[in-house]
Amino acid sequence: MNIIIVYFTLFVISSVVNGEKCDGIYLNNKFHRKEVLSKNIDRPYQLSYDKHRHRVYFSYNIGKEEEDRFNIAYIEKGNTEHKVKDNIENGFAIAIDNTNDKIYFGGSLGIYEELIKKENETKKIIEGFNVWDMFIKEKLHFINYPQQRLYKCEHEETGVKAVRQKHIHEKIYQYAIDGHGNSYITNRTGLYMIKNGTSDRIFIKGINNFRCIEVNNDGVVHFCGQHGIYVINKEDYTLEKIAEIRNIFGLTFDHDNNFIYSNPHEIVKVLAGDCK
Repeated sequence: MNIIIVYFTLFVISSVVNGEKCDGIYLNNKFHRKEVLSKNIDRPYQLSYDKHRHRVYFSYNIGKEEEDRFNIAYIEKGNTEHKVKDNIENGFAIAIDNTNDKIYFGGSLGIYEELIKKENETKKIIEGFNVWDMFIKEKLHFINYPQQRLYKCEHEETGVKAVRQKHIHEKIYQYAIDGHGNSYITNRTGLYMIKNGTSDRIFIKGINNFRCIEVNNDGVVHFCGQHGIYVINKEDYTLEKIAEIRNIFGLTFDHDNNFIYSNPHEIVKVLAGDCK
């Protein structure tokens, strides 16, 4: 899969604590200090958090020059070195079902399922799809590449079947469902909300290019553009920026709902308060 990336200068805020500088960001108008979880990674995408083992999973580029090829890896709590999942061909997409202790990996040859408690037992459950993105809300949803169509995985007696979601008729880049069952899609014209129980699209005014959509532990949906993190103002359906972060690539939330984001070469957790 080919992805065009435009690089920006990383935006950093410094706070002075006891005469020392403290790098961080303002999140919801409050200073949060940065804790670098891992670095020297080429474009970490698709962040996802395993709440049981406190791991951050991600995909990253291993291609050379103009070639885009990807691996899936993870970092463990207290260890900045990443470990590679080398059994996923061109692994790009990740979705973790923390409720049912399952992890899904999407690559150019299909989707693989792994039980969190049985790490060495990875099995392919869907074949014949090049997977672009995945999302879990009761069932696994995924977007294929390059067609950019939405599918839902249905369990049948013969195995798992990928069912095309025809109510999402257009090509989409991201998909998510919030805590109230409202759906969100991004396409070439921007961001749309589909209220639970309806098929009507509500256009969300603001930026129209997104790197990812992520739902936190409270069911609140967050949107990452190239310049920051946004949430929706439900009164007028506009995007409100809650953090200014240049060149953001991915976002997830840990078990305490702390933000974890990535830039072109790092994965960073932000914690409320000044540096200690």
